[in-house]
Amino acid sequence: MAAISNELYVVNDESLVAFCLLSVFWAVGKYGGPAYAEWASAQSQKIKDILNSARADHTQAVRERIDSVSQLGTVVDITKDLFAVSKVRTTRLNLWIVMGNGGFIFRPGHIGDRRARGQDL
Repeated sequence: MAAISNELYVVNDESLVAFCLLSVFWAVGKYGGPAYAEWASAQSQKIKDILNSARADHTQAVRERIDSVSQLGTVVDITKDLFAVSKVRTTRLNLWIVMGNGGFIFRPGHIGDRRARGQDL
């Protein structure tokens, strides 16, 4: 009060506006703060739930993929067996081409081909 009585500080319209503005900021902080905190925590929880759900879906998809790939574990053995059979058949065919087809070299579509002459191999 001494400042007002000695005219060191004069209350004018700008002081009144500053007081009213500070009062509004205080009221918003006092009454709006808890509502904002509740809304912000709800949004944060919603995002966490979405991310956890996506993580769970991804984990399930990876497990399903691992299970489907593990069923293909015998593919290597099957491929090796098929390659061995193919190798034997190719060797037999090469021997037949070189030695066993009556002196003709087996070339599909050529004159010496028995298929071209209507004969079975």
